Amino acid sequence: MTIQTMTVTERPTLSIPQSMELAWRHHRAGSSDNAQAIAMRVLRVAPKNPDALHLLGILAYQAQNYPLAIKLISEAIRHAKKFPPMHGNLALAKLAVEDLAGAAMSARKAFALSPAYADAHRVLGLVHEKKGQYREAVEEFERAQALGLDNPELQAVLARARAQLPKT
Repeated sequence: MTIQTMTVTERPTLSIPQSMELAWRHHRAGSSDNAQAIAMRVLRVAPKNPDALHLLGILAYQAQNYPLAIKLISEAIRHAKKFPPMHGNLALAKLAVEDLAGAAMSARKAFALSPAYADAHRVLGLVHEKKGQYREAVEEFERAQALGLDNPELQAVLARARAQLPKT
């Protein structure tokens, strides 16, 4: 058996979709630096890649750089208008900068594209809560639950909104 050595030029390369799958796996595993590095490499090859822009927007959001998150996710949406999670994540970034009208519009776009997109209802509920519209907030949180989103965070915001409703 002969073992051959590979030169740098023979190194296997990943396609853009394979690269982005790897970047998302790194993101889910909590390795933001690796996810960012891969997404940046993808953008060097495909500058308008919506998946890479979206991931970088999420990473900016997680780093609390909300203006950058809004810019990157908005750019991703320009190239992939019909991907509900992009609109949902844009809604979160807009909510973080108190752009309640923009957050509501993005959340509504997300569940207009996918009526079963539960997190968009959660985000719209958060918008209503910030506006003091507790009945509407409860309705949206309950819609999110009915669509399968049920975690301690949602339960807490639902309980908080319910506590603000007038006692009957």
